[in-house]
Amino acid sequence: MKLQKLAIAIAVSAVLVGCNDDDGNNVTCGDGSTLNPDTNICEVNPIDPPVECGDGTVLDPDSNTCVIPPSTGPVDFYNSDNWAKDFPAQHASWAETVENTPADGLDDLLAANPALVTAWAGYGFAKDYNRARGHHFALTDVIKSLRTGHPMVDENGAVQGEAMAASCWSCKSPDTARLYDEIGEANFADNSWSTWGHEMANTIGCADCHELGDDTLRLSRPHTDRATDLIGRTFAAASDVEKANQTCAQCHVEYYFDGSDSKKVKYPWDYWKPAVDTDYADVVDYKGSDGLYQGFTAEAQLAYYDYRGFKDWTNAISGAAMLKAQHPEYENLEDRTTHTMSSHLDFGCSTCHMPKAQNSEGQEYSAHNVRFDMNKMPSSCQSCHDADAMDSLLKARKAEINDLRFGANGVDPMLNEVHFKAQAIWSANGVEGLVEGKTIGQAKANYEGALQAGNVLADEMNSLLTKVRNAQWFWDSATASHGIHAHNPAEAKRLLNKANGILVDAIAEADALLVKYNSTFVYDAANYDSKAKVQPLAGLDLKGMQDAKADFIENRVETEWPVDLK
Repeated sequence: MKLQKLAIAIAVSAVLVGCNDDDGNNVTCGDGSTLNPDTNICEVNPIDPPVECGDGTVLDPDSNTCVIPPSTGPVDFYNSDNWAKDFPAQHASWAETVENTPADGLDDLLAANPALVTAWAGYGFAKDYNRARGHHFALTDVIKSLRTGHPMVDENGAVQGEAMAASCWSCKSPDTARLYDEIGEANFADNSWSTWGHEMANTIGCADCHELGDDTLRLSRPHTDRATDLIGRTFAAASDVEKANQTCAQCHVEYYFDGSDSKKVKYPWDYWKPAVDTDYADVVDYKGSDGLYQGFTAEAQLAYYDYRGFKDWTNAISGAAMLKAQHPEYENLEDRTTHTMSSHLDFGCSTCHMPKAQNSEGQEYSAHNVRFDMNKMPSSCQSCHDADAMDSLLKARKAEINDLRFGANGVDPMLNEVHFKAQAIWSANGVEGLVEGKTIGQAKANYEGALQAGNVLADEMNSLLTKVRNAQWFWDSATASHGIHAHNPAEAKRLLNKANGILVDAIAEADALLVKYNSTFVYDAANYDSKAKVQPLAGLDLKGMQDAKADFIENRVETEWPVDLK
């Protein structure tokens, strides 16, 4: 028995020796305790005394310190990045619009087609006009454009170099919609463009088309709501496809502002009957038999403007009272009347430009990289068209349209010719313009005065220049509409053929007047075959405009405005 007790004592002693070994790694302490290196025993951690936080702070349990709580105020949904949490796939695809830009830099359409400078002489588009880029660049492009001028505050506190009205922000930022809500549409519109530069931080995004923080579609621009009511297409009663189309119509339309009604944006839709071939001659009591007002949107809008005696500007080369079409994609889409398949008439803007996609979890959503990708056509299209076939089809349509524009007796070179011939007729009669060294403003004033003189020359030039106005309107209604070769190619060809017919008569009329007034002018197209040649003839100093714009961006935009230029 004594031997047994001795063996147990020796064993216990050995175990105790092992517990006191220098290797403390054998002990692992749980949460809330710490190993005491002297005793190799886990000891309970001391608890900090409770902290009392003052007003405006709360206790952070992890650090046992007082912190300012996160804001519980409203989320800024005019910033599209704040939609990413609830709509990650849509936001990610929207962010991809930054990729929708030419790899080699801006695509200068004036350099590609100098006749545009002539057509728009005396108007902002003659200064610069680039191919449209993705929505991500909307604010950048309008700010950097020479069209918006270089508004700077002089030493007397007055703004010099202002070129545009506040409503030119309308299609560039959801901050416009925010300001409509905060200060009212009229208070926003009845100002100059640069007045609101310090408010424009967000480019085209979620809040333009959706209720704030919600995927429900909305019209954030009240002028669109008013216009759709005019044509019997009230937004609230519209189909889902039409509602989507109308959100696009907040920008992709013909619009204007004339100084009345606080310079609010207006759509010339009062008489338009979508997709119905209509004679609008009665609007202006026109008695001609040439079908001038017979047609669709372009004719309805021409009648609208003619009835009001409206012009966007006076062409500084010819003196014609001009209209500038913006980008009537919605109207051209809605004016479709026939197609190979009637189901095509049910397609809307989002069908091709916002096709359905799947996220990583297999859930369907609408892609918001607003563009047309032939490799991502909807399945309903792919049953008849593969990407190669669609590419060939669109190229063929575009080639037809380009032939009407730039081929033998094309509309674009004819427009260039008639404007300069009109200028030569004025010169032969002692009415001085740019060619005599007058400024743009002086040339316009001289022509406008001569047209109101009530003499034979005034009658002759009013007849000629009205034809120029009409032809250029039909041409512009086709060419300013992005993607018309896809949306409504038949309408593009109809309008260009109509413009061509009017120009044939106008040039014949101009030639007769040049002979009558013994003009020595001989039109040579080679004198107008580059932007560098035509802009000075239109009274423009490109280098001076570029320098003034650079100064404006450096000393006003980058110091006072919140926008992050791309």
